Amino acid sequence: MPPAQPGQRLPISPKADCRIAMQGPEAPRIAIAAISHAGGQDGRALAFDRTDPQHWNMDSMAELDGDFEIVAYVMDDRHGGFANAAYPIHMEVDGTTHVMPAPSEQLAAVILAEVYTRNGERRMKLSNEGFTFGIDAYVRSRNLGAVTVPFRNAPDIPPPGNGPIPHPDGRSHNRPKPAPGQLIGSGSGVLIAPDLIITNAHVVEDGQRFEIDPARDKAVVLAVDVQHDLALLRCQTAGTPLPLRIGSPLFLGEDIMAAGFPLIDVLGADLKVTTGNVSGLTGGGGDVSRFQFSAPIGSGSSGGAIIDEFGNLVGITSASLAHDNMRHRGSISENVNFGIRAALVYEMAAAAGADVPPLAIATDNLRRNVVGRLRGGVVSIIIHA
Repeated sequence: MPPAQPGQRLPISPKADCRIAMQGPEAPRIAIAAISHAGGQDGRALAFDRTDPQHWNMDSMAELDGDFEIVAYVMDDRHGGFANAAYPIHMEVDGTTHVMPAPSEQLAAVILAEVYTRNGERRMKLSNEGFTFGIDAYVRSRNLGAVTVPFRNAPDIPPPGNGPIPHPDGRSHNRPKPAPGQLIGSGSGVLIAPDLIITNAHVVEDGQRFEIDPARDKAVVLAVDVQHDLALLRCQTAGTPLPLRIGSPLFLGEDIMAAGFPLIDVLGADLKVTTGNVSGLTGGGGDVSRFQFSAPIGSGSSGGAIIDEFGNLVGITSASLAHDNMRHRGSISENVNFGIRAALVYEMAAAAGADVPPLAIATDNLRRNVVGRLRGGVVSIIIHA
């Protein structure tokens, strides 16, 4: 059975039935709905019938007038996860089965098909596009703020197969209280002195036991600054501290790199590095302790390094506006991320009585060498209850 081709347009009957089978391991976390194109008060969503955790059907798509889209989406994305893990997906319409190819990007909401009328004929366009930030981002993009999404955050939805993944803003989103010792998430940290790691306060706030990969070295919390979202950990671990750039200011448009360990259960446990620039010199509401940057980050990036072109630490990754802050405001934002200035890292360590010997500022900007130093200075943090 050949795979469906995105963009392919097919004639369908006016009362076409549609049956969808998801064969991937994360199928029980995915819902299917037909959602009207019309925005505002005219938009509406009609859930497919769920026959079992992997099969959904609609006996007659005539129930929705006008144009609409068939969307597969993570029902509860507070724990992370993507619709990709539900593939392969087979969609049967009017007795013909279409094998939907998995998206090339990680998407938490995928438009499987668009249904519309052209010259009096009902038609369906196969699609393969979607939204990394899930059904909420889809709703915002279609101006469907008044629409209630079926099955959203239902209480019986299982977490991802490898356990919950925190959002970059680190908030628990009212997750059920974990059992003692249970893995509850992961984050990133930066060596700023021998055996001294800086990360976010929200990374460690729910944890009781912390392991620094790859050797699973045990770490203890020395100090927490909730106001500035910083935490200091002590750990006897291998690695080379990164030099802090605190003597020269950031400038708007400056090239930076973000390094951390996002989405470990999806992307693997090796270091990820993205590039961008300083896109704003203050955080939300004009907060001068933070700055904005555009390098992409993901769940688990929190506490990671933000470096200049030479590999000097200029900030610590803290949050991403797109993941949470704009979720209920009907706005769309992409790669609006926030970092905590390195000067606050130094001040916190000093206030905690930790010895941070001055390191010579790096001046070698050969990208291969810069990334090599990052591998020794940025660590993943595994958090247990």
